[in-house]
Amino acid sequence: MTGKQCEKCGYELTGLNTEGRCPECGTFYNAWSGEGIGGGPMQGYRRGDWAVRLFQTLALVFAALVLLGIGAVLSWKASWKASPLIFTGFLAAICLASAVATGLSLRKL
Repeated sequence: MTGKQCEKCGYELTGLNTEGRCPECGTFYNAWSGEGIGGGPMQGYRRGDWAVRLFQTLALVFAALVLLGIGAVLSWKASWKASPLIFTGFLAAICLASAVATGLSLRKL
């Protein structure tokens, strides 16, 4: 870990593990989630991570809608055979499940 400081006391955490307790005041810190880390470049990363996850969630929902649309068109062109719609519906369900998981991770940032 480099260039990180304790959120409570400002102790330099450079060279320590990415997760642990501040040697100065005992505050818990986690460099991956940003918990207990104050100032420096970490603040920007947390905001940037949130924006990226939000974009990923929206992109996955959009992909699911596109897949359902493609399945509907293929089923219509194939005289209403359900197999294209079932296959693309399955792929859309995977996209939506991924979107839910990504969206839930937004709460942790």
